[in-house]
Amino acid sequence: MENTDENSKLLSRYIPIANMIVENFGKHCEVVIHNFNNINSSLVYIKGNVTGRKIGAPITNIILKQLRKYGDDAEDMLGFITRTKDGKFIKTSISFIRNENGKIIGCIGINFDITAFAAVNQIISDFSKTNDFNKVEWELELYENNIEEIFETMIQMALESIGKPVNQMKREEKLLFVKKLEKKGVFLIQGAIDRISHTLGVSKQTVYNYLGRDVK
Repeated sequence: MENTDENSKLLSRYIPIANMIVENFGKHCEVVIHNFNNINSSLVYIKGNVTGRKIGAPITNIILKQLRKYGDDAEDMLGFITRTKDGKFIKTSISFIRNENGKIIGCIGINFDITAFAAVNQIISDFSKTNDFNKVEWELELYENNIEEIFETMIQMALESIGKPVNQMKREEKLLFVKKLEKKGVFLIQGAIDRISHTLGVSKQTVYNYLGRDVK
């Protein structure tokens, strides 16, 4: 059984590092610590205010996707660009934290708001390693304060990619919808099967069938 107290102690060692980073880089910088014991409310420490989140906020879609794809073999993600729903460009680095057995138990993340630098090519070059900000590759990252907002946004994004409402979907399209969400790590979230079966108007057994899994 996983020792949650030991994990919490290990994660707490990163708090002074988080404080130091924000004190050094100022108001455009935010550092967060996530405890993956409960990904529905994984944010256990935050210093600075870039994404508007509070303690108890859920894991982001970007981290979910990485964990779903690689599990405990996930590598750190350093210096990539994301964009928030309100249009901010954020330069982000995420370092996964492991216990003595090599299991990922959480992460520390640095979020630096580079939006204000968009009109200054030289500064953008320093921070995002590009001379043309419009050509920067970025991915939408969902910095939400509760897991329902994560669910709703990811469901809407998947629906938009299908291009038609649920009541007009054929079986193949519902299967594609589920697969899209699965690739993004949605089913790592507790209660996801129930929520998606309700959204699609199908049984949990059907969702498990779409995923190629046995019913739990």
